Amino acid sequence: MKITFSQFSNPGPRAVNEDSLDCWVANSGETVAVIADGLGGMGGGDNASRLAIAEFRKHLERFGVTEDSMKKGALEAHQAIREAQTREDSQKRMATTLTAVALSNRGILGVHCGDSRATIARGKGIKRLSKDHSEGQRLFDAGKLTKQEFATYERKHILESALGDRSEPIIDNFNFDLQAGDRVLLTTDGVHNIVLLRQMQELASTSSTANELTSRVAVAVEDGGPSDNFSMVALYAE
Repeated sequence: MKITFSQFSNPGPRAVNEDSLDCWVANSGETVAVIADGLGGMGGGDNASRLAIAEFRKHLERFGVTEDSMKKGALEAHQAIREAQTREDSQKRMATTLTAVALSNRGILGVHCGDSRATIARGKGIKRLSKDHSEGQRLFDAGKLTKQEFATYERKHILESALGDRSEPIIDNFNFDLQAGDRVLLTTDGVHNIVLLRQMQELASTSSTANELTSRVAVAVEDGGPSDNFSMVALYAE
């Protein structure tokens, strides 16, 4: 199966872009994509996201691409951020989300921490592959918020896990099958808070290439009035 990809990262209205991303083909043939959103307002979010992705990639290049190595790569990234926090006071609270996928003929392997997202669009449908580690998502899953209450809940984006947290982060593995025609999407919240699932599905189903999709999503975010950095990786299986 052939995988093509396209990506962008835009600072939006902010002076510093705290988002980072990367995409590469592993020696064993998997196409790996990773996205990270440094936590704003804490200082060093841009450094945290860059460091997380660098450490994650280094781990996978050393140990190969497996479900176990992807989770350990995320843990290595967490430890690297924690160590970096001790070297400069200005970096002592830096943290980041991280969401990554590896695509091959065997399917999709993924790892996730925070509220960046992995999504798959297939035919006329779209499905989230990752679940936000946020206060709002936890309360919604527990049945303490209705769908309508969740939509307007003021603290729904408060993160309950991130790499670099003082407590042990929540790191989820996920997997899914992969078919020709699938579009696998990684986004930071600057994208998916504006381009909601239904619109994303429409854009994915009517964009013939990954480049076309990322271009159209970037325009849609700009039209929606971004308030944050916004970044995306789109991978097309053919």
